[in-house]
Order: sequence, then C-alpha cells, then structure tokens
Amino acid sequence: MRTKQKKIILKKILIYTFVLAAFVMLFEHCARIPGSISGGPKDETPPQFVSGVPENYSTNFKAKRIEVTFDEFLQLKDASNQFYSSPPIKKKPEILLYGKKVRVNLKEPLLENITYTFDFGASIVDLNEGNAADGFTYVFSTGDHIDSLTLTGRVLNAFDLKSKGKDDKTATWVMLHTDLSDSAVFKQWPTYVARTDLMGFFTFSHVRPDTFRIFVLRDMNNNLLFDMPTEQIAFLDTLIVTDDRYHRDLDSLFATSRNTPDSIKEKYPDILHVDFLLYQFEEEPSKQYRKEYERKEQNMLRFVYSLPVNLDSISVEILEYEPAGKWYELETSAKNDTLDYWLTDTALVKRKTLMLHLHSPRTDSLNRLIYTEDTLKLTFEEPKQQAPARTTRRDQKEEQKPKPRPPLETMLITANVKDKGTMELTDRLQLMSSQPIAATDPTKISLREQYDTIKRPVPFTFIKDSVNARKAWIDWKLKEDTKYFLTIDSMSFKSIYGVFNDSTGISFSSQKEDYYSILEITFDTVPCPLVIQALKGDKENLVKQVTLTEGKVATLDFLKPDKYIIKLIFDRNGNGKWDTGNYLKKIQPEKVEYFSEPEVETHSNVKVELQWSLKEKEKKGEDEKKGEDGEKEENGEEHDP
Repeated sequence: MRTKQKKIILKKILIYTFVLAAFVMLFEHCARIPGSISGGPKDETPPQFVSGVPENYSTNFKAKRIEVTFDEFLQLKDASNQFYSSPPIKKKPEILLYGKKVRVNLKEPLLENITYTFDFGASIVDLNEGNAADGFTYVFSTGDHIDSLTLTGRVLNAFDLKSKGKDDKTATWVMLHTDLSDSAVFKQWPTYVARTDLMGFFTFSHVRPDTFRIFVLRDMNNNLLFDMPTEQIAFLDTLIVTDDRYHRDLDSLFATSRNTPDSIKEKYPDILHVDFLLYQFEEEPSKQYRKEYERKEQNMLRFVYSLPVNLDSISVEILEYEPAGKWYELETSAKNDTLDYWLTDTALVKRKTLMLHLHSPRTDSLNRLIYTEDTLKLTFEEPKQQAPARTTRRDQKEEQKPKPRPPLETMLITANVKDKGTMELTDRLQLMSSQPIAATDPTKISLREQYDTIKRPVPFTFIKDSVNARKAWIDWKLKEDTKYFLTIDSMSFKSIYGVFNDSTGISFSSQKEDYYSILEITFDTVPCPLVIQALKGDKENLVKQVTLTEGKVATLDFLKPDKYIIKLIFDRNGNGKWDTGNYLKKIQPEKVEYFSEPEVETHSNVKVELQWSLKEKEKKGEDEKKGEDGEKEENGEEHDP
C-alpha cells in the first residue's frame, strides 16, 4: 500500500516538474521575441537603414523590385498614403514587410535615363515604440549617373499666410513640368513631384538640369491633375532653369525640410533655405451649377448655386398639384446665389414630399451657359424626438402647461440687441422675423429714451430690407450713454401666412464714446490702395476695416478695448476686398501682410499709434521682379494663346 502511495506521489512530482520546466522554456522564448517588454529607458531612436538590394544610389537600374533592410524589426503605417515616387509612377508599387526588411515590387516599366526618389514618408516605424524613420528615401537612376540638383521652397495660404496644418489630410503637391504649356497641369503628370510638410516646406532632390514650370496643387482626387474647381493651386509667373546654382551639399549646414526636425521647423522656420515661396489660393468659381437643394424647414425650399443667378432664368413648377395662384414668396441672398422659396400654400406645406420641375442655368463642358430641366424630390423630415424618460410629478405639471403654437401660427420678432444689453455706437438696430413679412404698421412700434426720470419718444425711420423678406431696420440719431426702450405692439407685423406678431419689447443702453479706442497707423509709402483690417481670434473674424487711397495715415476708430491682429491687403484693383488669383489669366492673388506684432492691444479712450514700413519690402519686390523679367527674357517664355 505504501509502495503504491509512493509511486503516486513520485508521479505527481514528475508531472509538476514537467509543467514548471515548460513554463520556464515558454517565458524564455517570449523574452526573445521582438517587441517584448524590457526595462531601461524608452527607445526613441528611429530604425536605421543598413542596406539595400540593389544598393541605395544605384545607377543603370534594371530591377523590378527593391529591398531595404533596417537594424530592427519594423511595422508599416499608412504606407499607401505616405509613400510616393518622384518622378511619379502611375501604377502604385506593392509595399511588403518582412521583419526588418521592406520590399517594393514595381508594377510598370520606369522612364529611361532619369533619377528616381522613393520617399517613404513616416511609414517605416519600429515594432516596439513606433519611432518613424521619417523622410527615408531610396534613390536610384535608370541612367549612368545620379542627378544632383536640389530645389527648396515653401507653400503658404495666400489669404492668411498660414501653412496647411495638422488637420488637413489632403496632400499638397509641388510639381515640376517640362511641358511648359499652360494646359500641361490639366492634362499631363509632372516630371517631378514633392509633397509639402505640415509647415508648407518642400524639397526636390536629385533633379536634372532642365527648364521647368512649377505648379502647386492641393489634390482633392489624388490624380496629380488640376481638374476640380475647389482644388487650391499656386504658380510662379516665370520658368525655372535648374543649373549649378541648385547644386547643394545636403550633408552640410544647408537646412531643408528633409534634414530638419519638425520641432525646429515649427519654432524657427526662417532657418530653412527657401528658393521659392508660393502662395496657394482657390480660384473664383467660373462654372455655374446647382450646388445643393434642400427642404430643412416645412415651409421653405432652398436652392444653392455656385454663381449669382439671374432670377428671370429660373423657374420652379410643382408637379402633381395645381396651386391656386402664386404659391411662394422668394427670398434671395445678397449675392443672388441662394434662393429660398417660402411656401404660401398651406396644402403644400402639409405635404411631406414635393415633386418639382426646375428650369435653371448650368455651364456645360464647352464652357457655355445652357439651361437644364430637372425633376427633383424634396422631403421634409420631422426632427427626431428623444425617447420619453420616466415621468415625474414635475414632468406632469410641465405637460399641463400651454404648448407653444406651431411655427406657421407664430410670428416671432427679434432684435440684434439683447434685452438689457448694450448697443454699440456703430451698429444699426435690426429686426428679424421668423416668417417673411407681408405688411407692417410702424405706428405700432415705439422707441423711447430715458431723460432724467421720464421716457420721451424718439423719432425714427422704419426701413424694410430690400433683399431679405424677413429683415427690417430702425434708424435714428443714436446718442451715447443713453437708455432706450423699444416696444413692438401686437399686429405690428403680418406674415405671408396671415399671422401677426405678439407684443414684445426690449430695453438697452448705448455705449459710452470714451469706452472705445483708436488705432492710427502711419505708412512710409502707399504703393496702391491699402485695406487695413482689425481681426479677432484664430479664425480672424473681421472687426473693422478701412481703405487708404490718399495720404499715409489710416485710422481705425470705435474699437473696443481688446487685442487685435492687424492685417494689410494690397488692393491693386481698388475694390475694397481681397481678391484671389486665376491661373489661365496669369493673375496672382492679392498680397497680404501682417503687422510685425502678433497682436496689438488697445485701451479705452486711448489712441495707439503704429509705424508700418513698406518701402524696404517694396524695393525687394521690385528687385525680384527685375530678376524674374530677366529670366523670362533669357528663357523666351511664352504662354498658350
């Protein structure tokens, strides 16, 4: 019996020993797997290139695939978007990962006697920490030498001089075309391409000596062609001749977007060498088309066009219904590109779906204005109601309260000044109705001012807006630091639905004149009409602007005490606003400039005086223009007729 028990105990010991040994072996194996957790400081070193097959910087390249090896195990991130080739390859190569190796399989023959640069972007990262071999390039030539010229530059938004930023995921490409015709950017792929980084910098490496036209494209459909009206572009007026001037030693202190860390570029952008500064813009729409149509409100149909519409050229007919007389009231935007049809026939309002026949203008493929006939379906969807929660006594009391009237039975009148608020001395009192106004009775509107202890009437002028059927104005001689009372009696306004407004009223005070500040800017020269703007916030909301055509002093008065961004527009056509460019007409966007201080602070009842020098920049621009003109003559540049 004891012998049997000993055998059982011995058997259990052997089993436990075997299991323990298996766990030890498994742990040791896991410790050897790349990417396992280990002690010590965090690895921040990106993968280092070890070798390539064929070798990096090979000549007389004939291979159909390349293989690059790094010093650690890798992973690929977003390689389909990060990787690109210059010159571009139409059939994207297949990119595969094998441990420490990345393989690129080519799917089409390459051009002869030219140097290729394969830019992997930030797609090659280590397996453990995700450190990227950012900007790694593999270079080879299908000829007997590696081209060695380097061009650098930067692309900024022409309107606000900002770079694309981290939120913009659409690639911006800088292109070099050897086809010098204006039509090349619409029809042909470029000879070389470079992608801008988040700061707008770009670098062309290994370019051959030649003559190029440079073009920038924010490529919305990823085809390297300027074929969409909303694609942002930039171009130079002159051709580029690449010669020994562009032979640079990239291993020296010559700073480019390729060999400078992002943190340095963001903090010290001026240290980077820039051959070309290009200003990106979106052209004004030139083709007429219907952008959208909708019925977000039960009693209104909206049609939006790319360009202003001649109202005589558009007509809307209701199908499957014969209205008795006029069935709508038309309201247009200030530019006549948005048309709101307010339904006056209540039978149409009650219909969930309306079928329409629309006759409207459109630009065809030959750039001719034609008229199209379309059948459209517009449906009104009721706002989704939230699921009812458990009712309480308080909820039951709320339900017993009178319900608000439906929108068509209510005409709300609101003002652009809040009740007990403050009206700025530069504002007008605006009234806005929830429905188009059919008739008004200004005698039922009263405006009074506080004088000592009494409220005395104030004469005013009532003006109905000529464009917006729901808007009206009340004008009078506004006094500073005065309390006003506006009363709108019931039945002052009648809507197109025969609904009258309820009585309402507000009290407000006008601002004190000494609350405001004055900003006075003196220029040393005025080369053309200047538009000076005071802006607020990251979105640069316009607060005030003035135009300077005579003299050298611009005054922005009635500014609230605050911090402002001061912007200058060189208004060469004198229309009082910034104008974009046009590629085929060879019109560059109007130049803008910002004051040297990021923000200018103003204070109540204080005049802030600034000096703004434009002469030095004007002289620099003239020198650059002379250089461009000389290069034009040298290159014999011509444009397509």
